Amino acid sequence: MSTVSYKDAGVDIDAGNQFVENIKPLVKSTFDKNVIGGIGSFA
Repeated sequence: MSTVSYKDAGVDIDAGNQFVENIKPLVKSTFDKNVIGGIGSFA
């Protein structure tokens, strides 16, 4: 059985990570006193 990497399946982890870094300032600009967690936190 051969293995398939994320990249082989069309998933670019590095591009995804860069996207998150690029949108962090936009997301943080929406934070107010009602936000209880940071970017990347799960409830």
